[in-house]
Amino acid sequence: MAFPLLPSLVSICDKSFIKPSSLTPSTQRFHKLSFIEQSFSNMYIPFAFFYPKVQQRDDSKSSHELPHIAHLLQTSLSRTLFSYYPYAGELIDNATVDCNDIGAEFVSARIKYPMSEILNHPNAAQAESIVFPKNLPWANNYEGGNLLVAQVSKFDCGGIAVSVCLSHKIGDGCSVLNFIKDWSNFTRDHTATTLIPSPRFVGDSIFSPQKYGPLIAPQFLSNVSECVQKRIVFPTAKLDALRAKVAAESGVENPTRAEIVSALIFKCATKAASSTSSSKLMRPSKLVHYLNIRTMIKPRLPRSAIGDVLSVFSITASNEQDMELPTLVRNLRKEVEMAYKKDQIEQNELVLEVVEFLRKGKKPFQDENCSSTYFCSNVCKYPYYDVDFGWGKPERVSIPNGPFKNVFFLKDYQSGQGVEARVMLQQQHMSEFERDQELLEFIS
Repeated sequence: MAFPLLPSLVSICDKSFIKPSSLTPSTQRFHKLSFIEQSFSNMYIPFAFFYPKVQQRDDSKSSHELPHIAHLLQTSLSRTLFSYYPYAGELIDNATVDCNDIGAEFVSARIKYPMSEILNHPNAAQAESIVFPKNLPWANNYEGGNLLVAQVSKFDCGGIAVSVCLSHKIGDGCSVLNFIKDWSNFTRDHTATTLIPSPRFVGDSIFSPQKYGPLIAPQFLSNVSECVQKRIVFPTAKLDALRAKVAAESGVENPTRAEIVSALIFKCATKAASSTSSSKLMRPSKLVHYLNIRTMIKPRLPRSAIGDVLSVFSITASNEQDMELPTLVRNLRKEVEMAYKKDQIEQNELVLEVVEFLRKGKKPFQDENCSSTYFCSNVCKYPYYDVDFGWGKPERVSIPNGPFKNVFFLKDYQSGQGVEARVMLQQQHMSEFERDQELLEFIS
């Protein structure tokens, strides 16, 4: 069933620009970007949090109205931006953010539809995108746009959605979570005066562009036109059964949920791509996992460190035997163990990949020996479902379609031990992927 014309459902009530509650000191005026951050375009990392109609702590009539909710969020956003000042700045070039306090864009909207119809829609990516400013998620914003854009949407049923798009130039998924948690804390406890976020902006202090050479232009660009998204859920009972089976067959002790799910999605996506090719034969494919290295470098960085503090590890499957789940999980475990033994500053695989492929004049992760490369971003155990703006925990945390094909995001399914995956593939491959019997056996 096609979703109704989305723009007709949304009524924009207000658009404003929220500045930090106090001016950024002149000593912090320019935020220098790391080599990794220079490799990313100014694409937005987008998240949305859906809250059903609930009894609010301030039960006055006005507290349920959109203007009151928007004002509360704007005030707390201003306080949060004081500590997260680069997000209120402006990108000068590929290497520098001018922390000039121009502010973040804030939109408030009404949606003439019940939230349940959005959340239960079979095309989750298209339906949930209604709570974001049009065409903004994952967009490559080069023309001096705001580095943070937020929207609050109120549904006819009384439900509320808060969406936020933060520039990948400044931080990764862990950085986004830090910001949203602090913003929600300020909103929930808006009368508190002792809440003082303490983000640590890493900037170019670790991966210095001077060491590798500055990047004039980004190497990683978003292209949402090439992918469609499928939301799939691996419930706890089925996932535990699969983990036990793979553990017995692979010899891997306590395989993680991410190892199991990413291996299964990689296998099924590769099968789907092979089945749609003219030869029908499997060609070598690569699976690249992004890796948060805050606790892996010395000295360790706290989770409050803001920046793209990332590396990668990868496996390659060349034949059908390599694609057996026990083999994939065993190889993933081997690679992640090797990653923990490396010096993640001097031997950072993401940095080395960009350096090597720039030297050869190719885009990163383009391997002539592999027909396809898949990317996995795993945020399981990141407490996104603990984000409480004062309306309790969200019913759903959403990541919209993008940033490009052959990507999957893994995160906790609500507050349980299940896993929700957002899988981005080409349309033709997705049609085959979602019919895979091995996949269907383990999802709800």
